[in-house]
Amino acid sequence: MSKRPALRLAVRLLVSLVLLGLIAWAVDGAALLRRLASADFRWFGLAVVLGILANVVSAWRWLIISRHLGLVASAAAILPAYGRGVALNTVLPGATLGGDAYRAVILQKLGNPLLKSAASVALDRLSGLWALFVISWVAWLALAVVPQPGLAPATLHAHLVGIALAVCAPFAAHALGTRLNLAQERLPARLLRLLSETARLAQLTFVSSAIVQIATIAALWAALHAVTPDVPMLYLIAIAAPVFLATALPVSVGGYGTREAALATYYVLAGLPADVAVAGALLHGLAVTLQGVLWAPLFLLKHRG
Repeated sequence: MSKRPALRLAVRLLVSLVLLGLIAWAVDGAALLRRLASADFRWFGLAVVLGILANVVSAWRWLIISRHLGLVASAAAILPAYGRGVALNTVLPGATLGGDAYRAVILQKLGNPLLKSAASVALDRLSGLWALFVISWVAWLALAVVPQPGLAPATLHAHLVGIALAVCAPFAAHALGTRLNLAQERLPARLLRLLSETARLAQLTFVSSAIVQIATIAALWAALHAVTPDVPMLYLIAIAAPVFLATALPVSVGGYGTREAALATYYVLAGLPADVAVAGALLHGLAVTLQGVLWAPLFLLKHRG
């Protein structure tokens, strides 16, 4: 590993450790350990299974997008590549070649242009994120109709607006793109084209993306259920978009620290116990890491086209 990736990994590891330390101090570390010690690991196992299901369907979505872009791709190549990408992102987060970059390279090796291959990976991520925001937005609307005790209206309204903007962004970019010349290769034009294409692919892949996000949210629910049977499902769906977005921020290792901080914050806002949120988030993080470990043996197989 070169010095720069090693430094990035060290910084991200430090951020994770600091955040986890602060969170454990804030919620009472002893109570947190009791929660984890009494966890029902059958529910943890379900979280792992649901996560793997989400990975498999995500690979299917990536295949749909790749073929829509006119790339040479097959299920025999896409599924192992996706699994290896998950392993790289979770087991070796400091690797020189990240999981998403690895996926793009695999498509290139099948005879596809690298730029289009990378675009397929980016669009796969964006279309999935868009579906997540739609699902969370619908849940927030349901919460607005049936208010939940302890949830401040100002917080609810702010999230309704923020998530609605995220849902509309690709379609606004598509509408704007039809009025502008997007042939330029400057960065703003490229980003606008990417968002515009997301608007089209988000509709094409909505079913697969919805399955992925529902399975992922259900995995988080199962991890929380391992700690307590009282999990506010509708509220969990509503906060899934910002929580998973925080988890994906490239500032920590495997989302550890940011995942726990985000979920604990939303639990506190709703008047729910923060130690339950942190324990559940930690178990969910472990489930995600275990998924990467289970996908790692795919590196022993030969690449197939």
